[in-house]
Amino acid sequence: MARTFSAEDEEQLRQLHADGLPRNEIARQMGWAVGTITNHARRLGLSFDREAVRAATDARQVDLKARRQRIQEQLLDLAARSIERAQERYLVHGWTHTGESVAEWLQQPPAKETKDFTLAASSALTSALKLAQVDAESGVQEARSMLGDLGEALTKVAQQMGDVDNGNQTGN
Repeated sequence: MARTFSAEDEEQLRQLHADGLPRNEIARQMGWAVGTITNHARRLGLSFDREAVRAATDARQVDLKARRQRIQEQLLDLAARSIERAQERYLVHGWTHTGESVAEWLQQPPAKETKDFTLAASSALTSALKLAQVDAESGVQEARSMLGDLGEALTKVAQQMGDVDNGNQTGN
């Protein structure tokens, strides 16, 4: 037997919409298909404003980019500290066969520790570069999108000015 959209469902839809939930989340919470939620929302005069969602998405992307940049700076700092530690004096501590504590300063860390510091620096630099690539690729996509939008806008303006007639340019 098919379920019907009840008055209680309508009320829950109104409440979730008023709470600012997106259509897909409302559908998930209510257990209905997205199309069903869309149809009933339209019938009830509820709108899912894409501009508000787009603005929230854009704001989230800006926050994530700032967070990536902070992490990238921390990784670069970690790499610099690791490199410095690989070149600094190094305190070696151990025990004698009689159980006495022995400490000695070396001009640089032993080979294993130097290797560990170098690997830590390399790993931090690799991660920082990967974060930089995310933002670089995002910038390229944004530029392409902006250029596409600009091209469409210029075409519309040209059509409105009568410079383009059925896809053929006419001279002035």
